[in-house]
Amino acid sequence: MSDNVDAEAGERRGQGGREPGFNLPPILMAFIALMVIIHVVRTTMFSPFDDERFLTIMAFLPHRYLYPLADQDIGWLVGPVGYSLLHGGWVHLIFNCMWLAVFSTPLALRIGNLRFLILWILSAVVSAFFHAWLTGFAVSVLVGASGVVSATVGAACRFSMQLSGTPAMRYARYAPRLGIFEALTHRSILSFILIWAISNAVVVFGAGTPGGDYNVAWQAHLGGFLFGYLTFGFFDPGPRLPR
Repeated sequence: MSDNVDAEAGERRGQGGREPGFNLPPILMAFIALMVIIHVVRTTMFSPFDDERFLTIMAFLPHRYLYPLADQDIGWLVGPVGYSLLHGGWVHLIFNCMWLAVFSTPLALRIGNLRFLILWILSAVVSAFFHAWLTGFAVSVLVGASGVVSATVGAACRFSMQLSGTPAMRYARYAPRLGIFEALTHRSILSFILIWAISNAVVVFGAGTPGGDYNVAWQAHLGGFLFGYLTFGFFDPGPRLPR
């Protein structure tokens, strides 16, 4: 990987170019902007009644799926993805946006905008129903992009990416894809998974949901991580050679 990085960096310097700074991929900028806009509208324009109605449609309500489809509204279809765009407060929103910017950038650069969009949708659905299954479809309200963030973290563990210095993140597209078991033989990846697990435990069991009273559960985090880690090969076009 270092030879590829040096080759492209040298080519850019030879052309008189400068190493780019930290630039979010367009798909990440779009999701972050959409989440911020939704939260601004909810907190500044909606009455408590309007917000409750909005949550009924957009949030994931596990117990909804215990009732016949004939008794459902559009929220039955929207909720499994819509909840990933909602947040319980500004701290919750900022926390997830920061995780997306730092840990999802290498992945989005590697797999491209369309594949990342599909990954977002599918990981949101899987995280939601994994949470519902483990909680027995309990009466609760699930919001937040944490399940999707966890999926991107899990997927990122399947290729050898550099995290030391933001410019290096864009070279993730040249890294080899690691097998499901092969990745677990890398000490750096095991350490990264441990850090992710500890940080989630602190939030869920220690500090609680950051910035709100909604249910952002560890079950969704775990489901998202497993989905991203185990299915990365279906989304990954493979390493690309530098131009």
